[in-house]
Amino acid sequence: MATPIGALKGAVSESQARAKADATERASAAHILNPNDIQGDYDVQRMLVTTLGGIQRSITNNDLAAFRQNARTAGSRFKGGITARQIIDLSLNGDRDRARRQITVAVPSSAKAIKGSGGSVNSLEVRFITNASRDSKETRHHVAVQFMGYPSAVASGAVTPMRAAAMIRKQAVRFDCDCGRHRYWFRYISTIGNYHAGRAENGYPKIRNPDLSGVACKHVLRVMAEIEGSGVVQSFLTRAIETGRASETGSASVRTNQKDADRLAEKQAARPKAKGNTGDRNYDRSRAALRKSSKTAPTHKKKAGSGQRLSALASKPEAHDALMGIITKLGITKEQAIAIINGVGK
Repeated sequence: MATPIGALKGAVSESQARAKADATERASAAHILNPNDIQGDYDVQRMLVTTLGGIQRSITNNDLAAFRQNARTAGSRFKGGITARQIIDLSLNGDRDRARRQITVAVPSSAKAIKGSGGSVNSLEVRFITNASRDSKETRHHVAVQFMGYPSAVASGAVTPMRAAAMIRKQAVRFDCDCGRHRYWFRYISTIGNYHAGRAENGYPKIRNPDLSGVACKHVLRVMAEIEGSGVVQSFLTRAIETGRASETGSASVRTNQKDADRLAEKQAARPKAKGNTGDRNYDRSRAALRKSSKTAPTHKKKAGSGQRLSALASKPEAHDALMGIITKLGITKEQAIAIINGVGK
């Protein structure tokens, strides 16, 4: 019986073929709003449209100003990179909900050390395969995640490979997904945030996502939950670091065999979707990560009691330190950090 991820043989070629088709489609696309347009060189005769404000209409100069501001905000938010925790925390509630309900499988299939322009290794790219949702024309999707802390993990002899693997899971990553939502909603955001692992996108999503809201699709979110909580990912990264340390250049190539991949996929797909602990600690941790409320800037009114909590933060040094730690780690505003603490306290 076929497993939710299919055959691993040919998976990389399939992913590369989709990426090539995507690049070809993008190269021939019309009606792209490029950076020069946004900066003021836009010709109104092009009659481009946007959904900014909730309805489809022609773009105005005020829209261009809003686009510039949105791009500045999104681009400055992730100057230090983005972590799996940030990707989950700053994602949209709807994307997280779909990741929990629809994407039941996320299996690491292969890993390879990536070299930069200077010839030295600058990251470890791990390819994950996820199932597709029932209404998708595809049967699976490919998510690539580059672990930027890999070179230092390989070079450091102060910690064991297992400990080093635990560390890079919490450090900055870059990612890419072959699904339409990533391509049309989030690839531009990942590009200006400098955490894209695939091709760069300089066309502003003026129709699909003009507010530049959210961070990642359901496939990426499911993978990030595995990165945060899965013992399988921990073991996979450990193997890659061991291989890298055995190489003079830090090169590594690790693969999951079909039997192990099928076994993991079947186990993941069979996990119960009911609330509460399932007994699988790693899965429960992953699902708990996706269950968290959105940590993007709140648009609702403050609930009663939030002022009291803020007072408590000011009066307790340890709580104030926690607040400042969240601000520093996530690169967010004080108000967003307070919203996170309020959510954790529920």
